[in-house]
Amino acid sequence: MMRLKSALLALGLAASLSACVPILLVGGVAVGAMVGSDPRKSEVIKTDFDLGAKISSDIIDTWKEKAHINVTAFNGMVLLTGEVPDEAAKAKVYEIAQRQSRARKIYNETVVSVPSTAANRLYDTQLTARVKTALLADANDADAVHLQVITERSVVYLMGVSRPEIAESAARAASRVSGVRQVVKLVEPLAVN
Repeated sequence: MMRLKSALLALGLAASLSACVPILLVGGVAVGAMVGSDPRKSEVIKTDFDLGAKISSDIIDTWKEKAHINVTAFNGMVLLTGEVPDEAAKAKVYEIAQRQSRARKIYNETVVSVPSTAANRLYDTQLTARVKTALLADANDADAVHLQVITERSVVYLMGVSRPEIAESAARAASRVSGVRQVVKLVEPLAVN
């Protein structure tokens, strides 16, 4: 069982390495990766990494093995996904994230359920790869796409900054991938210089 967990962790980390975006884990494999280029400045990327790491650390201290929660931070937005034991835990996860002054927006997409299995997480990793492929195939200009793809329980979250028409096109492309239950857009408009 330990080898399977290690293999899944390595697979999840390998999927995120091509993204040049930190992926944070709590109690399992975080499934997400950047598609296209990353418009954030390096200091913003570091701030996001530190923000997610602090929230993750506080969550781990609170629940240890009783929950599976992934924390993804992008441009001051925080996405919380995974499973928590009860509604009180869900509220507490949000409260932990809210304590961080650098968190501009918090999306608490955790669900009350037993933690997902290694097989579920592997499937989400595969689904993320297929969605990334679909987004890149659909985009005429990969540099115009600034989206992170996070998959949890077959729900795909598109997070980042982009032009509204690109975000909409990406959502349509993701929704056509077999196995995707739902697509959630957490996309802010890209500032035009």
